[in-house]
Amino acid sequence: MKNVCVIFGGASTEHEVSRVSASFVMKNLDKKKYSVTVMEMTKNREYLLYEYREGETFFEEIVKVDNNLPRKRIIPDISMFERMGVDVVFPVIHGTMGEDGKLQGFLELCDIPYVGCDVLSSAVCMDKVLCKDILLKNGIAVADYLWFTCDEIGKDIGNVVKAVESKFVYPIFVKPSECGSSVGITKAKDTESLKKALVFAARFSRKVLVEEFVEGLELEVAVLGSYDKVSSSGVGQIISSNEFYDYNAKYVDGKSLTVLNPDIPEWSEREIRKIAEKAFSVIGCYGLARVDFFLTKGKKAVLNEINTIPGFTSISMYPMLWGQADISYDKLLTKLITLAQDRKKRYKFQTDYKGGE
Repeated sequence: MKNVCVIFGGASTEHEVSRVSASFVMKNLDKKKYSVTVMEMTKNREYLLYEYREGETFFEEIVKVDNNLPRKRIIPDISMFERMGVDVVFPVIHGTMGEDGKLQGFLELCDIPYVGCDVLSSAVCMDKVLCKDILLKNGIAVADYLWFTCDEIGKDIGNVVKAVESKFVYPIFVKPSECGSSVGITKAKDTESLKKALVFAARFSRKVLVEEFVEGLELEVAVLGSYDKVSSSGVGQIISSNEFYDYNAKYVDGKSLTVLNPDIPEWSEREIRKIAEKAFSVIGCYGLARVDFFLTKGKKAVLNEINTIPGFTSISMYPMLWGQADISYDKLLTKLITLAQDRKKRYKFQTDYKGGE
């Protein structure tokens, strides 16, 4: 039996969402194959090691920030997983500190197999601006955009607004470049709301992205695979309860709908899946990613973003799409853990060099 360490929480605005995902992952792991170690990164960047207990009470309590579960504070070091007897790490930290390559870099130093994308692909996908640059260079359509630093916005917001209004017509979207779960996103409809949106987004990220408004269906594809073998699920649709699929629509009001078999042409679905797989490979993703699209009225697929640690809650599209493809939650988690172990075994490169062949 292998021991899987589920790491959740994180020092970001997505901390609470991560707790729900972690509970879902722990609950659905195949307990005949895996034992569980549970570790939290708090919002203060402290690390807590929990005393894992199988059962609904534990899964319900772990979701709460102020729970009373037995735990102890630990100081992380690169040999801690070896001391704990951990075989594989399953990161479920969404957003900064967990999805942006920082945690993956630490896990590389620990020399431990881990689920999901590596340092570089995690960092690229977390930076919406950099990701768009790479996708465009590889012939993948994205929404037209500009970007600015928080310093530029702070020093001369009038000049930023002028640049935006000379390129786009309202409405437009303003986003922090390095946040997930739609944190900090605003749909600006005029000059005043644009100014407020820029200042708001700059609270969450050093770079702020300004995008054209793309009218169309919001679609998502689950991608699973390695560096050389990639597969994709069917296409799912998000019908937001709000004007756009923001944080409240995703996690708070519970009124948004997920449609697993949207009414789109078969050729559109094939094209979207093909683009999703290409984007996964172009960025160098591994293990899993959820790729989000807009499908315009003219049936043009516009890639919105790539999420390398997608939500794993009961209403999350990634596990639901694979469930629709007859891959149960426990089997999906097993596939991801197996991919993590395979990467560690397969990609061992020479570390000494004396010149020549």
